Amino acid sequence: MTAIGIDFGTTNSVVATWSGSAPEVLAIDEPLGEWQALGFDKVMPSVYAKSPDGGALFGWAAKAMTRNKFQAVKRLFAAQQDVVTDDDGEVFLVEEVATLLFAKLRANTLGQGVEAQQAVVTIPANSRGLARHRTKLCAGMGGVEVLALINEPTAAAMSHALHHGGDQQVLVFDWGGGTLDVTVLRSVGGVFMEQASMGLPTRGGIDFDTRLSAVVRELSGGDADGWSAADRARMALEIEMAKIRLSSREQTVLQLPGGTTATVERHAFERAIQPLIEESRGPLERCLRDVGAVRGSMDAVVMVGGTSKIPAVRSFVADVVGVQPTASIDPMTAVGEGAAVAAAILTGRATDLDFFVATEHALGTVVHESRQGPGRFGVLIPRNHKLPARRSDVYGPLYAEQEDVELQVVEGNPDVPLDDPDTVVLKTWVVPVPGNVGDPDRTFTMEYDYNVDGILHVRVVANASGQEILTDTVSYGATQDPRSRVRIAKSAAETVATGTAASPILPSDADPETVALLERARVKVIPFLDDDDAVELMGLADALARDPDDERLAGQLADSLRTYSYLL
Repeated sequence: MTAIGIDFGTTNSVVATWSGSAPEVLAIDEPLGEWQALGFDKVMPSVYAKSPDGGALFGWAAKAMTRNKFQAVKRLFAAQQDVVTDDDGEVFLVEEVATLLFAKLRANTLGQGVEAQQAVVTIPANSRGLARHRTKLCAGMGGVEVLALINEPTAAAMSHALHHGGDQQVLVFDWGGGTLDVTVLRSVGGVFMEQASMGLPTRGGIDFDTRLSAVVRELSGGDADGWSAADRARMALEIEMAKIRLSSREQTVLQLPGGTTATVERHAFERAIQPLIEESRGPLERCLRDVGAVRGSMDAVVMVGGTSKIPAVRSFVADVVGVQPTASIDPMTAVGEGAAVAAAILTGRATDLDFFVATEHALGTVVHESRQGPGRFGVLIPRNHKLPARRSDVYGPLYAEQEDVELQVVEGNPDVPLDDPDTVVLKTWVVPVPGNVGDPDRTFTMEYDYNVDGILHVRVVANASGQEILTDTVSYGATQDPRSRVRIAKSAAETVATGTAASPILPSDADPETVALLERARVKVIPFLDDDDAVELMGLADALARDPDDERLAGQLADSLRTYSYLL
């Protein structure tokens, strides 16, 4: 049985297989018109949509829809969002949409004559552990057994090595539709080892589209204020294509609603996106510092992802790193090709290469030195540690009469305060302190086992008795519930097989009043709020979506919506 490589992208996805001596990218979808000529003939847009007659649409067919389509789902993993709402107000679990996309990728692979149930799936190098876990489980629910999750920059470096062998230090700049990853790797004897990695988890081509859209709105002379929802949806495609054309042309003409046109100059686009490009300086310089590199010392610079094709981005990276990017790989397909190489390695079909994966963020727990003092980040697995990793440490109660202890898994930067946004709490448990008050040894060992799939397993054992106090896997969202996984998997398989749009999992399980409350929040209120207010209300809605039977959360959301009764 063939194992494939899957680049599950924010904007586009790629599937590749190992031909015996090199990866082969499969044509898993048929592009629309001009998109094929622009180099998109081997990708499937990561989009799912419902047609007006209730059909299920994927890829290019879904991208062309103006209503009821879901896109950039992968970015929602990074934001830890639970649910999405379509234009009709139906609430879908994020995992459900991602599973549908994986199921369709597998079905289209079978349609190319490749029988594949196993795959190496790529993920952003700087994605959090929770996003990795959800990616693996959604692929599994879509019918794909994940042999390993591999960081996208590592996959890109492996693709590069097929053209340029030998020992070298490579900087991979991976800027796609939703995320930026900068990673430095060293290749020694055909083995790829990540040395440093930094990135921007919610910055990508989508944001460049937004800046270009603002330019076009100015050129429209106020006409944009009258565009309908369908007009705006069609313009989103027009703007994305204009952005791509501006990588090879000095200007491009956009067709506006109403039959008018707008001409955008490349220099105007570059001026609008310059602040976004400048944001990449931090990750670039941090990675160079982490490995002790100076400007011009990298053996190669590999740029992948659609955003990396923008000339201004390529020039900026070349200037900061002091090395011109290689032109020997396809930025759109290189990550998928590298995933196919990794799949060939893991299945024994390619024996002259190997790879290692490293942690992108430190993993640890919160340790308190006193009852009143702030906690500190107690590191178990440091940043840039090779995977798989198993590390443990011994802890005990803060005071003698303590009966239980709160254990937290934290991920981020141990050099900043715990309340810094760069550090997040992945999971919390309250467990009994071993033994009785007065026992000489009430300590316990907390062990983290972090495998190449990016899945963290936690085990806590009492040191005096050897009794296991806790064993669990850090997970998130609907994937925490095995029953939900079964329902999602079954629904995705039926949808892809029949071509009939899936019925959302959440509404069938939740009280109708709860569903209506969520719809009011997500359709009638949240889209019209400023960012800070929207985030607060979205947090309440997501929490209720996870636990629709929680009357307290329902009451809090209902109370919050009363403030915006004029929108309802």
